[in-house]
Amino acid sequence: MKHFATMTGACLIAATTAGQASFSMFMPGDLGPNLLIDEAQLGGSDLRADLGTEAFVAWEIGGLWNPGDQVSLTGLALPIWANNENTVNNTQNGTFTLEIYGLGGGGNPEQFGGLADETLLGSTTIDFDLFNTGVFVAGAVFDSPINFIADASGFAFRLSSDGGSIRLKNGPQPSNARRININNGNRVGNANGGNQWGNFTFAGTAIPAPSTAALLGLGGLAAARRRR
Repeated sequence: MKHFATMTGACLIAATTAGQASFSMFMPGDLGPNLLIDEAQLGGSDLRADLGTEAFVAWEIGGLWNPGDQVSLTGLALPIWANNENTVNNTQNGTFTLEIYGLGGGGNPEQFGGLADETLLGSTTIDFDLFNTGVFVAGAVFDSPINFIADASGFAFRLSSDGGSIRLKNGPQPSNARRININNGNRVGNANGGNQWGNFTFAGTAIPAPSTAALLGLGGLAAARRRR
């Protein structure tokens, strides 16, 4: 389920790098009331990024806003596996890096085309020290928001960790986050040939671009005139 919110105030800059945050056990409401997408939940199969393969832990989400909108991402929640297992099969303590990429480059303006085609819109680092605490939804509020001007209706994001392995729950369907190869944008499937999806929650706000807001205003004015 998606939740949309708007925010008023000064114009956001095109892209920022946020400060450091920390993951904690997540409870509903911990990220605040403004959720752009709200899907973080347990269930489904497991996704492991062992040791040096974190570059492929990436997802694409679309249909959240319009190109030109001013977006501010303020928090993240994700279903994580942190049981007491060896370093290859378990999420390790360390610092996660979250990178946000646009979708507007390449041949398809609404699909991630690979690192060479897309723009890094912002990033943040998130501490993780919950090793050996189980399987749960972890959440973090960013110390500073990731602000950018949208170049498409969504974004792609990558998670990596200096602690090595990451293990997430793929999550039950339906989900809006499709797993991709961050280097070339190809869709990544599982052993049975199906697409891999993930369930995530992103907190934040989207301010419509001036042209979009004007069109919405004109539509409302026309509807009011028809009612009269």
